[in-house]
Amino acid sequence: MPGEKILLADDDPQMLGLLNEFLAGQGYQVATAADGHQALAALETGEFHLALLDLKLPGLSGLQVLFLIKAHSPETEVILFTGHAGLESAIEALRLGAYDYLLKSGLRLADLQASVERALERHRLARANRELVDHLRQAQEELAQRRAAELIQIRRTGESLAGALTWEQILEGLLNLIWESLPLEVLALEVQGAGVGMPLEAYRRQPDLGETTFQHFKTWAKAQIHLEAQGETDSGLPDPPPRQTPCPALLWEKVRVGEVLALVAAGRQAPFSPEEGELFRIFTLQGQAALKNLLLFQQVESLALRDGLTGLYNFRHFWEVLGHQVELSRRYGRPLAMLFLDLDDFKVINDTLGHPAGDLVLKTVAAYLEGAVRQADVVCRYGGEEFVVLLPYTSLEQGLLLAERLRLGVSQMAVPLPDGEVKCSVSIGVAGLDPGMDGEALVQAADAALYRAKEAGKNRVCGAEGLVG
Repeated sequence: MPGEKILLADDDPQMLGLLNEFLAGQGYQVATAADGHQALAALETGEFHLALLDLKLPGLSGLQVLFLIKAHSPETEVILFTGHAGLESAIEALRLGAYDYLLKSGLRLADLQASVERALERHRLARANRELVDHLRQAQEELAQRRAAELIQIRRTGESLAGALTWEQILEGLLNLIWESLPLEVLALEVQGAGVGMPLEAYRRQPDLGETTFQHFKTWAKAQIHLEAQGETDSGLPDPPPRQTPCPALLWEKVRVGEVLALVAAGRQAPFSPEEGELFRIFTLQGQAALKNLLLFQQVESLALRDGLTGLYNFRHFWEVLGHQVELSRRYGRPLAMLFLDLDDFKVINDTLGHPAGDLVLKTVAAYLEGAVRQADVVCRYGGEEFVVLLPYTSLEQGLLLAERLRLGVSQMAVPLPDGEVKCSVSIGVAGLDPGMDGEALVQAADAALYRAKEAGKNRVCGAEGLVG
């Protein structure tokens, strides 16, 4: 919404100027700061709807400024910038109340604009929630005991859902709080969509509710979320009357967060009052905020584990998985093999065709490797043009066979480019975990085998005993 106030803090004058110009062009009121102390001074001049902070601010870090903002103005949303992805700083930022965590490298203004709009939307929602809670508080003067209990439940909702970091915890927490706050006969929560995995559901019912009525309610709830998922309802119009209403009185809210769709529905014999309907909607909005936080947490976690170019697991995650797989191999006596792959003459591709073509080759090879191995295998980008594949339950001989198949597949691959296509090849070193080996020794053995494959003329597979192909 134009006119909303944004604090922008970054010690890079060029970045500060660019973002200031962009945000001001969108109609926002922007105040700038070059370090943490200037940011705090700006915050003392008035309330900001959103703060965009560099993680590495001079004087006070972005995390320190975030902590102070949330301590004195908790409704101000905060987005942090950083030049490097770090899981610890990202999780700490989320725990301190940050809305988003963006990498400067590769940042597009369209992505920034989308994140800013979502953060301001949440700020408006929080303010609307607060105004609604204030309205309910005024009504408590007439119905003190009942309204006091309702506000306690609202607070409990926020506290319970703020710490929920799994889908199951959010479902159970939200349903328990609604069930304890409103006199209901039956309650349902259905969730489905990308990122959730299998559809999730949770139900509550009174013991005296008939089985036929309960099954009718479940069928109705599943039909409602199915219709919404298939796009058979128009979100711009009022909800149509439910088909074969399972209860005389119903409350339901449908929530979308990205590609995740949720339905919360409650039923009983007696009609619901307007106040009960508003309270039900508040709980649903709190649940929606919890879903947003969970999806954001998953995105940040994935960012810390994945290579930005290829989407494969990165070097850091490889070493974490390697230690775990070596431990499992020793404990259960199962074989473990590893492939070390290196694109042949990759520097020539970069030098002659340019780095964009080289990036496309890396992404194409990465996609092929990920699709050519088992789900249990772990494919990682080790660095540059090097890849590693961990193969649980795989002997050295089986690893050599797979390596030869991968080598042949890459050699037959043609990577399409704007001006034609390019072919490439890989050399692969293969090693198996021997008794007494640790993870580092396994990597060294595979790397040594890779070196021998390179020395033998490239486009080869080599194991501990020598060349395979």
